Order: sequence, then C-alpha cells, then structure tokens
Amino acid sequence: MPYNFTQRVLASLLVVIMLLPVSLRAEAIDDTFTQITPTHMPSTGEFVHGQGYGKVLMRIMFFGAVPSQGIHYVPEGTDLLFAMLYAGGYTDSTKLAGITIRRRNVKNLIEVDLEDLLDEGRSVPKLIDGDVVNVPFNWRRDMAMITMITGFISAMTGFTLSIVSLSRNR
Repeated sequence: MPYNFTQRVLASLLVVIMLLPVSLRAEAIDDTFTQITPTHMPSTGEFVHGQGYGKVLMRIMFFGAVPSQGIHYVPEGTDLLFAMLYAGGYTDSTKLAGITIRRRNVKNLIEVDLEDLLDEGRSVPKLIDGDVVNVPFNWRRDMAMITMITGFISAMTGFTLSIVSLSRNR
C-alpha cells in the first residue's frame, strides 16, 4: 500500500524529532552554554568542576601562570577568583595584576588587577561562557632568582680561575 503525502511528512517529522536530541548534545563554540553529559570524560587539558544534576557549566580557557592550563568547565556565575582556584590557584610565579579576559564579540581585552580588587574589597568580575583568561607570569621574581644564580656562577668561576692562575705561577 503506497504512502500518501501526509504519511510521508509525518514519517519525516518523526525521524527529525528522533534525531534532534542527538544534535543537541553536540558541543560548538557558538553555543550560549556548553552542554556536556554527566558521563563526559575530559581529555588532556580539559577539566570539569562543579559537575552535578541540573548545573549549567560554562567553558573557560585558562592560559599563562596557572598550574592547570586548558579548558575548564565551571558552574555558571563563577567569578574570576574562583575560576582561578579551579585552575589550580596561583603560585609565586603568578602576577595577579594585568590578567586579561578575551570575551566573545567584545573588541577590547578586559584587564583585571586582581590584587588591587582583593586588597580594596571590590567585586571580582564574573566570567561568561567562552571567556579566554590569560594570567601573566611574575618575571621580576624569576629575574631576581636568575640574577642570584648568575652572580653565584660568576663568583665561583672567578674563584676557580684565580686558583688555577695561582697554581700555574708556582
């Protein structure tokens, strides 16, 4: 018995409805919020925080002087400080002034001096899905260590050369 036009349309509609949930699970950069399943297994450089039933997770990318660089899925409404804590916190080599946030569809970088915000008790900016956070390194601390090491090596080299010179003069 051949199908009539109405039956074909209903069959096509049924197939689309059955495939719709599969397409909704896909993850794309242009999504308003990142949709991951509870059984999502993070790959290298990908971290899931605050996972639980009914929680909306945002995708934030961390680069720079944080212990866990990469993509972090954090609960909606997370501010910069808590997101940094999710990314492993900060260390001696982290510079809290000059943190930049690249926000989708915003032309300019958002610069945050987290140290001043915390000292003054002001509110820390909230992050939104798709933000890219760059935390700068504290090069002054590293330069002080490099200067100390090169000074020690120079002193030891001078000491060794003077001993070699004295031993040849005998």
